Amino acid sequence: MTSVDTDAEPAQDGQGEGQVREPEADGGRARPGRPQRADGTPAADAEDELLGGDSEADPSAKGGGRATAGPGAARIARETRSVYLRDASTYVGGTIGSVNFRFGETGRAALLAGPLPDDELLRLRRRFIQPPDYEDFKRQLREDRLLVLCGQPGSGRMYTALSLLDDLGRGNVSRLDPGSELTALDSGDEDSPIAQGHGYALEPADGRLPAELHLDRLRRLLTDREAYAVLLSVPDPGDRGAARTRYERRHRPPAEDAVLDGHLAAELDGGPSGAREAARRAARRHDVREALGLEALLPAEAARLGGLVARHVTGGLTQEQLLAECRGFAVEQVRTWFAGGADAETPARLRDAAFRVSLAVFGGASVNVVAEAAELLAWELAVTVDPERTPGRSVLGDGLQARLASARATTETRRQPLVAGALVPVRAVRFRGTALAPAVLAHLWEHHHNMRAPVLRWLDSLCQDRREEVGIKAAVAAGELCRLDCAHTLGELLVPMAEADQARRGLFVATALQGVLEDANVGDALRSLVETWGNSDRTNLRWTAAVVLSRGTAARTVGEALGALGRIGTWKDGRMRSVAAESVAHLAGFTTDREPLVRIRAWLNDSRRQHQNLGLVGTLFLADLTVDNVWNPAEELGGRERWPLALAICATRPELAPEVAGLLWTALNTSRSYRPALDILTRWLRTCRGTEWEREVLRFLPLLTLKEDDRQRTLSLIAELSQDLDEPWEQDYVHRLSRAVQAGGTR
Repeated sequence: MTSVDTDAEPAQDGQGEGQVREPEADGGRARPGRPQRADGTPAADAEDELLGGDSEADPSAKGGGRATAGPGAARIARETRSVYLRDASTYVGGTIGSVNFRFGETGRAALLAGPLPDDELLRLRRRFIQPPDYEDFKRQLREDRLLVLCGQPGSGRMYTALSLLDDLGRGNVSRLDPGSELTALDSGDEDSPIAQGHGYALEPADGRLPAELHLDRLRRLLTDREAYAVLLSVPDPGDRGAARTRYERRHRPPAEDAVLDGHLAAELDGGPSGAREAARRAARRHDVREALGLEALLPAEAARLGGLVARHVTGGLTQEQLLAECRGFAVEQVRTWFAGGADAETPARLRDAAFRVSLAVFGGASVNVVAEAAELLAWELAVTVDPERTPGRSVLGDGLQARLASARATTETRRQPLVAGALVPVRAVRFRGTALAPAVLAHLWEHHHNMRAPVLRWLDSLCQDRREEVGIKAAVAAGELCRLDCAHTLGELLVPMAEADQARRGLFVATALQGVLEDANVGDALRSLVETWGNSDRTNLRWTAAVVLSRGTAARTVGEALGALGRIGTWKDGRMRSVAAESVAHLAGFTTDREPLVRIRAWLNDSRRQHQNLGLVGTLFLADLTVDNVWNPAEELGGRERWPLALAICATRPELAPEVAGLLWTALNTSRSYRPALDILTRWLRTCRGTEWEREVLRFLPLLTLKEDDRQRTLSLIAELSQDLDEPWEQDYVHRLSRAVQAGGTR
């Protein structure tokens, strides 16, 4: 191993191989072995030029230095990206209506207003599964003649209503038109739809129920005609569970398994022997549940699944057809959520939509993150709908439980590194099913064009959030939108970000494109785009290209990526040396090949100073980065997230250890990289004690000792650190380090 050639500028960097002088600096207590300039002054003031380029540059700008990302940013990106990795097979099927109208049979039309047909009534009696409070509902309906069932769509409310009315009305069951005006009913009106002894079910079209005064009047009308009525409602967003009228009761759906078994019994009655049990097993198979992507099925969905698996076991559906139908469950749920209509763009509905979109992007984050992001998106949607109106926020009219129920979401306690990198308990929120998040984004991009602009503006604003989790998750979601419509998302969001000055925007672009670059449909085009950025005469585009290349997917080969980074890192006197060198270190953790180490050594041995500097800074990043910070680490590095990347490479690929040590030895024996290299070695010695990677440090130290000067420098450093009164070391640890250094050879 040799130190970096400095013949080009000997006066500024006059370190000969192994040449060490005692500098008179730092109060006369300079660290042993520190190189000096030729004039005898310390070389520390050359470090800024080596590491960051222009010391007056804005650190938040792309030209100002490295692509800084906080600890765990890469992990957050990987975890978030996995949310969207679902089978994209085409779903073939219609809409999934409530089982209350379709009775678990796919492809049937919804019931028209009027009496319930006899065949549907018979189907109801055979398939209905009572919810937990069914007998209480019946008792109240018998006494009051009027019942309001409050619950989420698809929870079986209408099915329960029709069954209650059938029990009390002896088969005289009808549905009122959703547009019926209950406040206009008159007991003396001969044309009134309320007939003697009938039972009526109604879900108002606008979701609004009459005031209790009008419900009292309706009850009197029903009593006069010995009739019954069950009205359906949905909880208000701010509803905490209190009944809005004395007629209202909460509807809890029956268990999924009970509904499924009931429909299988009806579907396969008289069928082949063992078909019912085979259908039950099919409904619970891992591939079927994975295709559904929902943790728990609503009664409507359980009934539909029952019909599908019954057809499957009797030969009506192949395995592939069954799975394709199952993939449509989440799609249909999302289609229902974002259906249009007269009240689809009211503030309340827009807030519901914003919460679901926010949950699709930030699922697994804290409730605070999801709720605040949802409010920002709700504002964007509101000003898009009505640009002249200044929207506000609901303060007391927005309850979490109702919001979670309307989005099929749940909360759970997770430990996240949010305070000084330490794990703290956080109430996180997520969809109850892995298929809902990708289905939400896909539906918006494919079916609601005017949602695109506010969503992209929202993602752009989130890029500047100081919380690492927010910007990273938003970027991954932007990547998914790019996959859905590459040209539009690039043109409206990612290319302007690539051209912008802020470093955060470049990181956003790189995180967004990482997964899309592997897409068979658009990957080649995006790689060509990144290549164009890397050769641009615009600093911001080159900076962005360097960060994108660090992910390992932006070039056809690692060698091609390293070549591009070499050109970026030496461009214009090394203006972007830091970001290029950091990207090279990320690639060293990405690949199992030794090519990044070979390329760094080639730069160090190059006679051109800018190439030497790029090699030195690449070495420093290789030693300084931890595996947890590598954007796309090789699988073999798993389990070593807290290890320095250089040591993790040595542990997993021992044959590369001499090469890695040689790079760090060169940095330690070159004046302009000596101080940062020694600082990194100092951090290793301070932090490895008692860790899993202490043993690797002890194996690595002998490889750094090639000359007596190396040994003395490291032993002096150990002695100095061990005498620190604020952080004393145990003698056993000092002896272990010293023995390791003494074991090194000399020449």
